[in-house]
Amino acid sequence: MPALGFGLFDGRKSDMGNGALNQRPDTRDTETYLQTQEGVIDASVWYQHGELMANLVLHREAVVDLRRLMERCARDLGEARAPKIVRVMREDPRRR
Repeated sequence: MPALGFGLFDGRKSDMGNGALNQRPDTRDTETYLQTQEGVIDASVWYQHGELMANLVLHREAVVDLRRLMERCARDLGEARAPKIVRVMREDPRRR
C-alpha cells in the first residue's frame, strides 16, 4: 500500500524497470535550460509538494518576460519539465 509518495515493490524486474519508483522528470535539464536564457545568472529547480518549482537569479538590469520564458520552456522541454511556480531575485551588486 503506497504511503507518503513511496511505493512498495517486491524486487521484480517489472516493478523496477517501468519507472514506478520515480515518475518525476529530472530537474537538471530544466536548470540547464533556464541558466542559458538571456538575463538569467543562475537557476535552481526542485520538486515541492509534487509541483516543479524554480528559483531564478536575474541580472540586476535584465528585462525578462517570465510568462514567455515559461512558455518557451514548456514548448522546448515539454510541459512536465516547465516550472509551475517561479521565484525571482535580482542580482545583488554588492556580491560582485
